[in-house]
Amino acid sequence: MKSLRTRRFGLLLVLLTILAALGGCTPNAAAELVSPQLGEQLYAKDASAEVIVAPTPVAVKFADLAPDQVTAGLSADFATALAAADPSKGETVALASGCIGCHSVDPNEVKTGPTWHNLADTAANRRPDESPALYIYSSILTPGAFVVNGFPANVMPPNYADVISQGDLANLIAYLLTQHE
Repeated sequence: MKSLRTRRFGLLLVLLTILAALGGCTPNAAAELVSPQLGEQLYAKDASAEVIVAPTPVAVKFADLAPDQVTAGLSADFATALAAADPSKGETVALASGCIGCHSVDPNEVKTGPTWHNLADTAANRRPDESPALYIYSSILTPGAFVVNGFPANVMPPNYADVISQGDLANLIAYLLTQHE
């Protein structure tokens, strides 16, 4: 009989220990979350300052941009050439200029250069101070100005301004701007 009581007491003690452990695992809704701003938040908390969390930026969709937002920053003569460009000829320019040796529109095909899959959406968000067309234009003519993380620098030839006509460049960029969701 005493053994049965001891077992029940032991079982009760084990259950209470488990419940206490589970109660300790309840998340604290007021705790700081691991985020890019965690360091700033902890520093502000230690300094007894107000903790301000910036909202997560919403990605810009290329399709939502007005035409002047797409070409902002381009010279007037190139913006005019781009407006008259034929995107269907851009793929031929990419082939003739060797671009497809390093870039692909297939997101699953990894090459030396970044993918062109959804490039217009990527370009709309890559550098907030540049329009998508200006970003692509600059990336082609001065490829070392901005190198995408995970890709080698100084691979793309820096002389495309000398070897691609303005019309072909406009066709290529017009084609690349069709790569979006």
